[in-house]
Amino acid sequence: MTAEAEKERIKTVTILLTRYSTLFSRFICGISKNHYSHAAISIDGNEELFYSFNCKGFVVEKPKKRKPRTQRAGSICIRMQVPESTYALIKEELDYFLEHRERYAFSRLGVALCVLHIPHKFKNRYFCSQFVAEILARAGAVELEKKESLYMPGQLLDRMKSVYSEKQIIVDGI
Repeated sequence: MTAEAEKERIKTVTILLTRYSTLFSRFICGISKNHYSHAAISIDGNEELFYSFNCKGFVVEKPKKRKPRTQRAGSICIRMQVPESTYALIKEELDYFLEHRERYAFSRLGVALCVLHIPHKFKNRYFCSQFVAEILARAGAVELEKKESLYMPGQLLDRMKSVYSEKQIIVDGI
């Protein structure tokens, strides 16, 4: 951690990885050979609100209040400590998405290109893990091995390096 970052207050950013029992989820897990089919990010210290993309577009999820019927056991939380300045950049990005949520849509084609290992960037279209990776990378919270559009949800666990702290892994975190 840099000397400047050490002087700042530390905040927690949480990534939630889950698996659902839908056909699309089973396809994602099978093709990626990974247990997780969905990723979301929270900057709320209580982990009440998570932000992500699904077939409805940009969404705010509340996994502690309502567990979807299709969610399977075995979710995992990745907690990272970041300086307040990095946290502020992440919050600013999320606030922008919230304010302009009608502009954004889920990218089915993006998922297909990710599966084929073809980097891409579509205006205002994301899939869940691409969104999480891009938000964290733009804020400087993580170092990525590859383009944001090439991350499946489970790959956020082992192919993304936290810049400011070790990743804390919590199984069945939510």
